Amino acid sequence: MISMYREYLTDRTKGYMVMPDGKELPTLEPPWLDNEVGVSCIPEGMYRVRRDTTGRFQYYEVMDVPNRTEIEMHRGTKPSHSQGCILFLTDADLGVLLGWFGDNDWVLEIEEEV
Repeated sequence: MISMYREYLTDRTKGYMVMPDGKELPTLEPPWLDNEVGVSCIPEGMYRVRRDTTGRFQYYEVMDVPNRTEIEMHRGTKPSHSQGCILFLTDADLGVLLGWFGDNDWVLEIEEEV
């Protein structure tokens, strides 16, 4: 299981994922807007993540998000680059995910940073 911690701001959601070796990968998402499709980050919780070879960005897809579909992980540098997806600031960070998980499914737990 991989943990992702968030800080909720009015115009964005900043966070980081902690890899098994302790490395932290920064993330960026739209702000929390009650899970509204296309404009909000997804709710906190535990999600299965699967390798995505058919989606728009073809890295990983977050599965079984309540009332949402096609939530991907991909590169982006500002919230407007996402319609609810989890953004990574560099291709190298996405490469870290591919290095750890390859084509395997994994579990992501998203929670607020305290």
